[in-house]
Amino acid sequence: MRRGFSFIELVVSIVVIGIAFMSIPLVLRETEKTLTLSIQQEAVMAGITQMVNIMSYRWDEQNTDDARNGGSAKVLDTFNTTALECNNYSGSRRRIGHFIGNLRRRCYNTQVDATPIANLGSDSNDMDDIDDIIASNSSLLTGTTNHTTDYKNSYTFDLNVEYVNDNLGLTNFSQAVLTGSISTTSATIPTSIKMVTLTISSPQTDNTIRLRAFAANIGEVQYLSRPFQ
Repeated sequence: MRRGFSFIELVVSIVVIGIAFMSIPLVLRETEKTLTLSIQQEAVMAGITQMVNIMSYRWDEQNTDDARNGGSAKVLDTFNTTALECNNYSGSRRRIGHFIGNLRRRCYNTQVDATPIANLGSDSNDMDDIDDIIASNSSLLTGTTNHTTDYKNSYTFDLNVEYVNDNLGLTNFSQAVLTGSISTTSATIPTSIKMVTLTISSPQTDNTIRLRAFAANIGEVQYLSRPFQ
């Protein structure tokens, strides 16, 4: 008995194979989109991790002198916005709105100016304040050679730290309701707000991810604790 395909079966087979081949480009395209999205999401997470690390440093190089800090960094002098200047109140230098108390936020007892714009950047590679990490086209993570990470790709980053306007359009902050957005335009003199801009890129895609964070010149507080008996 001779076995074979009928004409109808052959036609149906050709149609099915044709549909399958037509679907392959669509599947590949969706796979590529998924991979690109995965790389973008990974770049975002890598950038956020780097940004959190950066923001954990002191606000300015002038805040890193522990002997002068006396246990906590203080507010620095900037002279950009009159309402934010440090003045002598009740025998100590404070801003308007500061609470009286040695462990509260306050200014240094003598004038200490924030780092000039021209001096922002690494200070002898000590990496102890947020503008020390200003960099261009630096390696962030290398998934193929650095086995301490689980990232799939290598990323590079550009990082810039600059002063931006801190007056928010106000001349008096007393009981003021702050509205609007913080400026992203570079200031020409030191202010009480630094903007950190982190741009992440990967050789696997042509896309870049840009993250911004703002750090304020507000000093630090110390916390009361019971002494050990």
